[in-house]
Amino acid sequence: MAETSDGILISDGFDFPVGPRGANVDVFKTHKIDTVLADPAYFKNLGAWHPGEDWNGRGGGDTDLGDPVYAISNGRVAEFGDYPVWGNIVLLEHALPDGTRVWSQYAHLDKILVNQKGQNIQRGTQVGTIGKGANNRYVAHLHFEIRKNKLPIGNWFPMMRNRDEVLANYYNPTDFIQAHRPGKIQVPEAIPNQIIVGPQPGSHRAGSFQQGGGGWNSVPGGYGSDLFWVPTSANSETNWAEWRPALPAAGQWEIWVYLPQQNATTTYARYTITHARGQTEIPVNQAGYNNAWANLGVFQLAPNQAAVRLSNFTGEFGPPRMVGFDTVVWTRVG
Repeated sequence: MAETSDGILISDGFDFPVGPRGANVDVFKTHKIDTVLADPAYFKNLGAWHPGEDWNGRGGGDTDLGDPVYAISNGRVAEFGDYPVWGNIVLLEHALPDGTRVWSQYAHLDKILVNQKGQNIQRGTQVGTIGKGANNRYVAHLHFEIRKNKLPIGNWFPMMRNRDEVLANYYNPTDFIQAHRPGKIQVPEAIPNQIIVGPQPGSHRAGSFQQGGGGWNSVPGGYGSDLFWVPTSANSETNWAEWRPALPAAGQWEIWVYLPQQNATTTYARYTITHARGQTEIPVNQAGYNNAWANLGVFQLAPNQAAVRLSNFTGEFGPPRMVGFDTVVWTRVG
């Protein structure tokens, strides 16, 4: 099963968090949604814009108390625990094949059935049971969220007073799941002859990342981890980074670099490839990519010699742009 560079099982699709398992089952025969994303009635009654969905059994009341709650997709445990008002919560992080990250939260649980933070979870694994919140304050139901961004577990006020902020940070769970059902997203195969080196500790496999200069900015949105960026320089180099793979053998290797949607706006990023025959500079228009991979080419590489270097010296005049420093992948070919 394929994983990201930081070790998360890549999603092969999304299922609903409750109800019978299987490809052709109808979850709405056994469960219903009583509160939706940004529900106006919820705001009128409680002064907050609801950030997800409240799932209940068709029988109403506490008839769903103790019903199993399942991981909606492959992922890993980001946080879990017992929180005031919320009761038991499990928060999972998911990685889509295109590099997008989302987070699913399961709250008001009666039981938590995950063991530790960082634990890998497969789609359909039971992560808990439906409960009634802290001190049994609610009618039994599952409070369920899918988040666009990394937020604190149990995130609530002040964000929930602002409808625009809620919609900017949370997906409509049912709409998201319906659009990402198993078979609707392309799943990459695990590639054994592949080296991945990211910019953050723990984001690389079989290699190292080094950087020089000051004023580095670290932001979310990279491939499997945060990325770095610095302003471009028109006249001289003030920042640089180098990715070095720990290649198992000499041979032909194809090199790819990941370019995020944001914080990579230079039109002339200068990647220098160190290979068996010397060095080659490959210019890349980072602004022309949107969470996508750029192919730098195929090179003859040797262990302990191969490297990719990127400078912030771009020669671009005018207002500074941003040079993004994200993940580099080497894949053995031939």
